[in-house]
Amino acid sequence: MRWQRIILAVGCLIGLAGAPLAAQDAPPRRAEPPAAPVVMTPLPERAVIAPQVDCATMAGRAFADVKEGPAKILSAAIEPTAGARAEFCLLKGYVAPTIQFELRLPTKSYTGRYLQGGCGGNCGRIMSAFVAPRCDTAQAMSGAFAVGFEDSGHVGGDGVWALGGDQVRIDFAYRAAHAFSAAAKAIIAAYYGQSPAYSYFQGCSDGGREALVEAQRYPNDFNGIVAGAAPNLITEAMERFLWEARWGTDAKGKPLFDGASAARLHGAVLQACDGLDGLKDGQIDDPRACHFDPAAIQCGAAKASTEGCLSPQLVVVARRFYQGPVDAAGKHLYPGGEPYGSELSWNGPIALAGAGHAMFEDNVRSMIFQRSLPADITLATWKWDAATLHALAQHGALFDADDPDLRRLRDAGGKMLIWYGVADSAAGADSLPDYYQRVRDAVGGLQAARGFVRMFPVPGVYHCGAGYVPYQANMLGAIVAWVEQGKATDSVTASALLPDGKIRTRPIYAYPIRAVYRGQGDINAAASFVPRNPAHEPDDHYDWLGAAAR
Repeated sequence: MRWQRIILAVGCLIGLAGAPLAAQDAPPRRAEPPAAPVVMTPLPERAVIAPQVDCATMAGRAFADVKEGPAKILSAAIEPTAGARAEFCLLKGYVAPTIQFELRLPTKSYTGRYLQGGCGGNCGRIMSAFVAPRCDTAQAMSGAFAVGFEDSGHVGGDGVWALGGDQVRIDFAYRAAHAFSAAAKAIIAAYYGQSPAYSYFQGCSDGGREALVEAQRYPNDFNGIVAGAAPNLITEAMERFLWEARWGTDAKGKPLFDGASAARLHGAVLQACDGLDGLKDGQIDDPRACHFDPAAIQCGAAKASTEGCLSPQLVVVARRFYQGPVDAAGKHLYPGGEPYGSELSWNGPIALAGAGHAMFEDNVRSMIFQRSLPADITLATWKWDAATLHALAQHGALFDADDPDLRRLRDAGGKMLIWYGVADSAAGADSLPDYYQRVRDAVGGLQAARGFVRMFPVPGVYHCGAGYVPYQANMLGAIVAWVEQGKATDSVTASALLPDGKIRTRPIYAYPIRAVYRGQGDINAAASFVPRNPAHEPDDHYDWLGAAAR
């Protein structure tokens, strides 16, 4: 199991309740049940720009003078219309030295916009659609945008590629998306006779990390950026994976929580914490307000585990999961643990516990420590202390995207939307609010930050897809409206198809504003909710052992 098994989604802003996430290198997944209709933000109208050359003539062209991204087109062919998908001139090529890409140029409907997608997991594969949010794919592929994807400079989603030298690691860490953006814009200019008027970037998980990298390192590359479920501390996040693998799996690496026990705990958590936001609606809006102790449903001598309780062993596991990795004194080694509400994701292909064993070999041994770890350091002997965290952070600092000073993005006129599922086991519930807090600190406070970067926590959602409330929302339309029309994104309308067949719509407001029930009306209708500011601006700094180093 690889990192990308955790990060590539089967939903828009969130796919199907309880559905496993799909690996980039997995066999074709089963047909997905229908999702709820999504409220889409129409793209502003712009004049169509016709190609100035035939598609076939682009084959073999070199763009060697692009300083930031010298490139070569290897093939060019017409990709015909398919359903709502426009006709494209599909170009395949590479950016020096080894970044492979695909660039789709609309032949009849281009409107001067370029959209670049992020990859997922450890990359190593060229994507062809926006898997998260899935609902954005139709808009992205409608023909209004030239659309590009790259593989981050290597083949394969494991960790072996990272042993190929500094350049391949640099390309994955931060250069590939930037270099490709420079090459793509030059190619677009050659095909249409003019550069894009607007450029956008959208990605989730590692694609979200790439989005943050662009905002932090290359603020002039894109006018608008959508960063989904971004692991800004991707290196330190290994502590979470290893912690859950250490305490949450048996001797064969199988997660101790099965589907039934996870569902048992999830039901108890909802019973205890669903109403904390003022409404019993089957979702926890902010799991940080929940303090449920799994011991409340521990099995006793007169109650079997089949009667809605947990074994003493699983109670200990659940406590450790919610707590997250800590040292002997209880000091956190990463911002938080499993969020309340994530329990149904603790078993199956998206479980961090199951992924941790492979990630120790691929991400920790190969990518981060470059095979320099002594053989006697294993998952079983890993030390949960400050020294080990420091060594991990120092060796893997290249991969993090944690700089909160986004003033250069602001000064360049850029806009960014950050979104994450609050039931995301892999990233988000604590680390992204902490990051956004530090952005606020760096740029002059909350209102200053909201002028160009806004954050949207989505209830009930896992990592880039699925969720016990499978919300979807149109983030691409929102960022385009903000950039091109100056319409700051105050809220997005999320939609979910519930298990009983009902459709729920709910406004998701830019943090820290939250949706509050009016007190009357259908709880599944967005119109029944109004925005409410908190009485006091929240302080989201997270106290952990790595905080002082940032």
